[in-house]
Amino acid sequence: MIRDFFAGMGYLWGGFRTIARPGMRRYAAAPVLVSLVVFVALAALLGWGFDTWMAALLPGGWDWLEWLLWPLFALGILLVWVFTYVHLTNLIGAPFNDLLAERVLAESGGAPPAEGGWAQILREGARAVGNTVAVLVYSLRWAVPLLLLTLIPGLNVVAPVLWLVFNAWLLALEYADYPLAARGLAFREQRAVVAGERPAALGFGLAALLVTSIPVVNLVAMPAAVAGATRLFAERGGSIAPRAEAPQGAG
Repeated sequence: MIRDFFAGMGYLWGGFRTIARPGMRRYAAAPVLVSLVVFVALAALLGWGFDTWMAALLPGGWDWLEWLLWPLFALGILLVWVFTYVHLTNLIGAPFNDLLAERVLAESGGAPPAEGGWAQILREGARAVGNTVAVLVYSLRWAVPLLLLTLIPGLNVVAPVLWLVFNAWLLALEYADYPLAARGLAFREQRAVVAGERPAALGFGLAALLVTSIPVVNLVAMPAAVAGATRLFAERGGSIAPRAEAPQGAG
């Protein structure tokens, strides 16, 4: 189990090596550009709002409390940043991530790259966006109980660990969509496949969560995670067939 966990983390580092290769860079260029735009927009929004929110929290004459509240507020901002950044970049970059995943699959002996032009890109992008929304709905179902747990004295000491595991699991599910959808699997079926590789999936998701929280590095985190997850589930999640052949392999 521990070996699988660290193997899962290794797939993310392998994803960075994959997108750095000359033949793969062009497929990673668009996701990196999407990450850059989202990064700058969120940084500007949070930077502008930080002082405003602090001023609203502290009434006149209480500015001296800022040094106490700042670390807590900054931690909250970081958590919101990571959650929002990951899902926004995946939502906007979904069509380009599909192209990258198809190229990685082709190198792994899986489905060949789609040749349907922009119509194919839009169809695959719509599917990927739909899966991202499904992950968000799924996350809300579990986030509410975890949020309540943080309010219960005594039990809330385990809440940070549970949140960490939960977010790692969500990232594994989100990035697993790209290779598993090539088998024609719906989100519910994808969850079963990812659960079958739970230690590796959690290791991968935790590594993705960590690099996403590092400024500048997170600009290339998304394409690296797409490439890494594609290889992970191509090699460990069973044979990935082209979409048209998926019904034949379902049994």
